[in-house]
Amino acid sequence: MRKGIVALLALLCLLLGGLFYWMHKQDDVNPPVISFPEEEILYEEGADTSILMEGVQAVDEMDGDVSDTLVIESIIPMQDKTSATVLYYAKDRSNNIAKATRIVEYMPEEGILWMVETEDEPVSETETEKLTEEEEPLPSGAPRITLTTNRVTIRQGESYNLLSYVKDIRDDVDGNDWLYGQIHIGGMHDISGPGTYELIYTVVDREGNMSNEAKLTLTIE
Repeated sequence: MRKGIVALLALLCLLLGGLFYWMHKQDDVNPPVISFPEEEILYEEGADTSILMEGVQAVDEMDGDVSDTLVIESIIPMQDKTSATVLYYAKDRSNNIAKATRIVEYMPEEGILWMVETEDEPVSETETEKLTEEEEPLPSGAPRITLTTNRVTIRQGESYNLLSYVKDIRDDVDGNDWLYGQIHIGGMHDISGPGTYELIYTVVDREGNMSNEAKLTLTIE
């Protein structure tokens, strides 16, 4: 009889422990934190991306090390093509998603001609127009996103990257690397045929503050 009571109490403890763990997991709403080594790195276009994973870690406050979930979502060359933004993705057991970016040195493949603009005329057929408008006032705490240009003209079928036109994101709390992963580009465009489209760039910080609307007019010829 006494053994049966002990076994029943042990089973009850296991059930309560499982219930407590399940309830605790239900409260897990915080994503992992992705960290990078301090060493600078050079990435050559088309090379094995494993070099970009060296020393990168993802740690969750509840699940611990979740670096095995790390993947590289995108590699975005900057407009000068000497650096690139690498976007990383990781998640914990509760499927809370973390994104983080870092800037690395970048070397494009030989033989690729990138857009270079001079005071007289651009080298390639892609034309851009420098920003001249004044910065609009923003509510306190709101981030500000700025573009390298407000007008781009490309040929039909020509490759391009909309994120490469982001110049900077400034916020009083959040860092540029984190904010870069929160960029939203609104507006539709169709690269299969000619047309002119207005795209709107925005970003929201961790406190829910909305940035200004940075507008880009995209013309496809």
